[in-house]
Amino acid sequence: MIKAFVKEHKNSIITASIILIVLAVVLLIWRLFPVEYSLFKNKGTTYEKGRVVSVNSQTLEDSKDTPGRNIGIQNITVEFTEGEYKGESVTFDNYLSSVHSIEVVKGTRVVVKCDRPDGVAPYYSLYQYDRSSGIITILIIFAALLIIVGRKKGLMSGLALFVSIMIIGFGLLPLIYNGFSPILASLIVCVMITVVTLLLLNGFSKKTLIALLSTFTGLFVSVGVYALTAKILNVTGYNIEETESLIMVSRETGLKISEVIFSGILLASLGAVMDTTMSISSALYEITCVDERVSKKSLFKSGMNMGSDMIGTMCQTLVLAFVGSSIALLLVVYSYGTQLSQFLASEYFAVELFQSLTGSFAVILAVPITSWMFSMLYKKKG
Repeated sequence: MIKAFVKEHKNSIITASIILIVLAVVLLIWRLFPVEYSLFKNKGTTYEKGRVVSVNSQTLEDSKDTPGRNIGIQNITVEFTEGEYKGESVTFDNYLSSVHSIEVVKGTRVVVKCDRPDGVAPYYSLYQYDRSSGIITILIIFAALLIIVGRKKGLMSGLALFVSIMIIGFGLLPLIYNGFSPILASLIVCVMITVVTLLLLNGFSKKTLIALLSTFTGLFVSVGVYALTAKILNVTGYNIEETESLIMVSRETGLKISEVIFSGILLASLGAVMDTTMSISSALYEITCVDERVSKKSLFKSGMNMGSDMIGTMCQTLVLAFVGSSIALLLVVYSYGTQLSQFLASEYFAVELFQSLTGSFAVILAVPITSWMFSMLYKKKG
């Protein structure tokens, strides 16, 4: 009976075992590489959740710089709803400016910054709205839609996403933070995410194996593309905005700043690469099911034809994703009346182009790699 069960659910058992091994490795990394150094050590400072009991007084007026937002001052009383100070009420002034305008009413749930150093009178300020309930609601709606529309595949997609976040949060970040090579760490993490995602979505099969091998090959090739593109564009990794803070961290932890940018590129393009390799593998597999005597040459040609249709949209997706995340900065650059030659020579443009092209190269190379691998591993019948 047990043998029959194992035989019937062999793929599911293999998939579950691999995922458990990956999670065990990630948790081991988290234990071996703890985050011990903190850039800012604010002893006595905590952020507590609370609810506005009353607005005692307020002097507010419309902001001319930011229409629709008020500026001024509110005197409020907040009751802490969680943590060490649960049930305690405090009264303090809430200052509203054009940049930081957290206007509250009775019943508003907020997060309060509590400064309580030893020997000094405590000081309270309003940090932000408490968005935890809203975040949970949105995530529940997202998960429900994912399962309703995608059914089993949707459920597996959600599980794969959750495991991927775990791998990044408990595996990648501690490794990089503690001085491990970001390039090597990113490759290891991307391999883990790829294995988990493709196995959960498609099970253990020939087309999944080809998609895995193709993705791995594309990722390793992208390292060479990264080095070449960085050399041509003179991008060192110190061109990013967070460099100053990361330099301070690197002095204590050995963080390799120059490689951090590639880690972000690899993660950003991984989804598109997996989508490309799996789509081509699945399509070629269906062709072999219909015609078991199809030639290797025909399979490769079919894969290239399908891939050419994917490349345009996938590359555009990557480019627009990077540009879309920087639209505010682009508007600032536009407001300065920047000349074309000045813009093309700027570090900002070089970094954005570098990120977009490196990810796009990985997607483009995934097409011939997948098509070739499938045609080579395919065994013609008849």
